[in-house]
Parts: sequence; structure tokens; C-alpha cells
Amino acid sequence: MTEHSFTSVKELAISLGISRTTLYKRAKDATIELTGTYTDEQIDILKGVQTSEHPSEHNEHESEQNWTVLSEQLTVKDQQIKELHEQLKQAQKLVDQAQQLQLKTQLQLEEKQEKILLLESANKEEEVPEKKGFWRSLFGK
Repeated sequence: MTEHSFTSVKELAISLGISRTTLYKRAKDATIELTGTYTDEQIDILKGVQTSEHPSEHNEHESEQNWTVLSEQLTVKDQQIKELHEQLKQAQKLVDQAQQLQLKTQLQLEEKQEKILLLESANKEEEVPEKKGFWRSLFGK
């Protein structure tokens, strides 16, 4: 195992091709003290290289977990879509009923207005007194 020496954290970060902030975060996560001398394994960890003995198994397991999570999320989304579709159908029914009720009410109102107009015109015809000529009003009948 080779040891690598660096004079500063900045020099190590530049060597690894990462920012100092990333370097500090990775060192903290891996509990590596930034002393200036590092093993190959520590350098790989700080680079972000996976050091598992079976990286392909780890990736497969992670992919399987991701797939399961995505599948569950998709199932939940499908259920939400179905529920929203049902709510939309119910809303459309309510709108149709409201429109039918409004039309029925409007027709009844128009019918009543026609009746009122007919009654008013009939009353006007009855109220008009018969006109008599001048001589007729003088001699009766």
C-alpha cells in the first residue's frame, strides 16, 4: 500500500479534481482525518471511487431497490390518476345537472312571463270604453 503526501488540503483537492468542500464532506463521511498523508484506499474514498469488494453486486442491489421504489411510486400515481378521473366524472355530472336545472327554471320563467303578458293585454282590451259619437251621446243608447 502506497502512501501519498500532500502539503495542503487545497493541493489534495486539486489532485483529486474535486472542490475543498466536497473533500471535507467525503472525509467527514468516511471519518478520514486530513493530516497530509493518505493511503491508496483513503485516496479512492476521497475521490469517490467505490471500494466495495463486489461493486457489481452492490450496483445490482441498488438498481433493484431503485426499481422497486419506482414501481411503487408508479402504482401510487396510477391510483391517484384513477381517483382524479372519477372526481372529474362526478364533477361533469354535477355540471350537467346544474345546466338542466337552470334551463328548466328559465323555461318556467319564460312561460310565466308569457302568461302575465297575455293577462295584461286581455285586461287592456276590457278596459277600453266604447267610443260614442256626439249625437249618440246626446240622444242615448
